[in-house]
Amino acid sequence: MDRFINVGLWLLLAAIWSSSYAIIKIGVETIDPTMLVLGRLSIATLVLGSVMWLQGVRLKLTRNALTAYAVTGILGNAIPFFLITYGELYVSSSLAAILMGVGPISTVVMAHFWIEAEKLTKRSLIGVFVGYVGVVILFGVDALSSLGLDLLGQLALTAAALCYAATTVIVKTLPKRKPIEMAAGSMLMGTLAITIWALLVVDFGALPTPSTVGISAVIFLGLIPTALAMLIYFFLMNRIEAKQMSQINFAVPVGGAIVGIAFLGEELAFNQVLALPIIILAIYLVTSKPALRAAGFVNTKQ
Repeated sequence: MDRFINVGLWLLLAAIWSSSYAIIKIGVETIDPTMLVLGRLSIATLVLGSVMWLQGVRLKLTRNALTAYAVTGILGNAIPFFLITYGELYVSSSLAAILMGVGPISTVVMAHFWIEAEKLTKRSLIGVFVGYVGVVILFGVDALSSLGLDLLGQLALTAAALCYAATTVIVKTLPKRKPIEMAAGSMLMGTLAITIWALLVVDFGALPTPSTVGISAVIFLGLIPTALAMLIYFFLMNRIEAKQMSQINFAVPVGGAIVGIAFLGEELAFNQVLALPIIILAIYLVTSKPALRAAGFVNTKQ
């Protein structure tokens, strides 16, 4: 039963994050990137703080706890959220997805050095590279033709992927805490960090008037891909391996393709038909265990 819960929540998280790139693209049309991130983090902080209070859970104020909140809030939320939002001002969503594929590869390598139980194997290494190839095929090799034309945006997205990879590995090395505590604590730290950044760099008098659609995008990002997603993320991080979690960066483009077909009337191109089974194979290679371990997500909860 635990295995089915893990897989179901993993798929739900991938579906949620699949929607975020398009929504960010809509939001930055009328909202400054820093203010968009501040808005989504503030909303998520209020929601998660309220849920935590209703559950009778309190944030710990020990040095270890505050360090955990700060690392996940700043490195795993504030910085990559800003980098992705900034990057999408200049980079197409297809190239953005390919660049974010750096994350799973980096996670597997980092986990090899930092997590004793997640040593690099030939099977997992093959899996991440197969997945990356699948992402390239999904969006077409032509998407790489603009590589280098908008260097700052591309570097921002690559850096965001590395932030996510490092955060996923670091979280696995920290003492386990309640998901709502970690989610609320990280959101609070991330909000404080982006608030300080906004006060330093944003000219509030020159900000454009956000559209109704832009405001709606911020609200959606705060409630679903941030607040709800963080609850699921920290719940799963107590139950599955870092490299398994990292494969979401391969599944998210798949989810984006499915959303486009189902809700936007987009046609399934040949490259998409070819890419989907390749990406699924990659996820299987990395998340499954050979020999005596059954295929699927391994429940690491002790």
